[in-house]
Amino acid sequence: MSRKSERRKAQARQAQEQARAQAEVQAREKARAQAELQRQEEAKKARQETRKRNGTDKRPKLKPIKPTIQWLTTQETMTLAQTSRTTMYKKIKAGEFPQPIKIGKKSLWVKSEINDWIKEQQQTLTEYQQ
Repeated sequence: MSRKSERRKAQARQAQEQARAQAEVQAREKARAQAELQRQEEAKKARQETRKRNGTDKRPKLKPIKPTIQWLTTQETMTLAQTSRTTMYKKIKAGEFPQPIKIGKKSLWVKSEINDWIKEQQQTLTEYQQ
């Protein structure tokens, strides 16, 4: 064998050893990082369990928020007010019915406003009957 071929073989072996050593280092670093993540998760769970046991969990327990405004669609408003769509929009134009809130092409009414309008209509009807 010539010196060149021996040198090439030696360089190839050296490159393989470096690649193998680099792969081992990367594998060790990856295993170390995974072990650290697992250790952190276990510590976090242990802290949470301790807080629960001791009753010292300082985080407030949040209750779901109920919406304060109830919205009605056109169909629901017509049903609740017992009127047709045409009559409803005529009354809106005349200022005798609550205005809708437009969201895009959709019209929505506040339920409490419709209920107030109905009560008002009932009062005027009872006053008229007396």
